[in-house]
Amino acid sequence: MADPNLFVKAMAFTKTAHRDIYPAVQPTRPELSQSGKVIVITGATRGLGRGFALAFAQARAHAIALLGRSAEALAETEKQVKEISPATQVLRILVDVLDEAGIGAAFEEIVAQVGMPDVLINNAGYCKLETIAESSVESFWKVQEVNVKGLLIVTKAFLKSIESDQTQPEHHKQRTILNLTSVSTQNNPVTMDSYTISKVALNKFTEFLAAEHPSITAINLDPGMVATDMGNSVELIAPFLHDTVELAAAGAVWMCSGDKSFLSGRYVSVNWDVDELEARREEIVRENLLVESGLTRGLVPTAEELVIQP
Repeated sequence: MADPNLFVKAMAFTKTAHRDIYPAVQPTRPELSQSGKVIVITGATRGLGRGFALAFAQARAHAIALLGRSAEALAETEKQVKEISPATQVLRILVDVLDEAGIGAAFEEIVAQVGMPDVLINNAGYCKLETIAESSVESFWKVQEVNVKGLLIVTKAFLKSIESDQTQPEHHKQRTILNLTSVSTQNNPVTMDSYTISKVALNKFTEFLAAEHPSITAINLDPGMVATDMGNSVELIAPFLHDTVELAAAGAVWMCSGDKSFLSGRYVSVNWDVDELEARREEIVRENLLVESGLTRGLVPTAEELVIQP
């Protein structure tokens, strides 16, 4: 029988690992309040997207904009948000992340209705199980379109929507972008080829975003191994899907609370204990940990040993 904690162990960074929500990330904690904030979530129709919306409702966000492709599912997410926090304003926007004009209009509506967004969660994604040889160019590229081009379209619209605020230092505030990554980027899971490649691109996208926009905390959020519709569709990871939606969503709220700039441009798993992360903030920045950049090369030649031929 496969060890259900195999991936948690392989990706360990903190001494304590979590697979379900725990007190430090409980969204109802006053320290994690999202009061006054406008949250935008793509793929908010089910699974993690809906979970994020509910957690930010628990944290009493001022407004939550739900973006997705199913009107019925968005309405259900809104209903559940309102049951938790009647005071939270909810915008339901039917749009595909690949519809550039539609996404632009969505952010214009968000600003007009509830104000400039403070948090963007790029949750929408697509997975096609096939190897490089098995795939068609079209099927392989569709994954890149949704997971990379869609990410680009939504993020650029977010950046445009806050432009005026960014040019006025007196109105400056820290904003957060969470890009949903995957543990598959740290492995080579055969048949998840196109999906993993798209997520590696996403990881680097986040690093560039953090470097170019220091006033925005941009984090690669690994939601853990969750039994969502997408997760359940991947047979090879089925034995390991024991993390909860609630853990991933609560982790997202924590990442959007207080000063988390020490994690900007970095890969962060919700399995990692947040108190230990906080305790290691100086080490993480000083040693430039948790980034994609750099190769593990084992023993390398010293400057004295290295010979560079002309």
